[in-house]
Amino acid sequence: DKQVIADACRISGEPEDSEYIPSHLRDFTNQIFHTCYMGTENSSGVTRQRAKQLSEAIGSYHVDLNMDSVVTAIRHLFKLVTGTRPQFRAHGGTAAENLTLQNIQV
Repeated sequence: DKQVIADACRISGEPEDSEYIPSHLRDFTNQIFHTCYMGTENSSGVTRQRAKQLSEAIGSYHVDLNMDSVVTAIRHLFKLVTGTRPQFRAHGGTAAENLTLQNIQV
């Protein structure tokens, strides 16, 4: 259907006069679906593998990256701003600190 092809080209950023027709559905899904696994040292290999399998199943463009340097930078920034280092509640931190650490993927 020409309308479906035109819509697919528009969604994927092809110029209006483009004659591009994906030869396989994955060529199209790879352009419109992007997935990213943002693991840390505390992440399991199982969750990393599941993210990869999901991306393969839907044909997405997938990035697998390690967020440890980002987490470290945020923790340093937190200490710089507040003068304290956030700790999990189990280690004497407050509920707010606990939530903060969870939100930055520690």
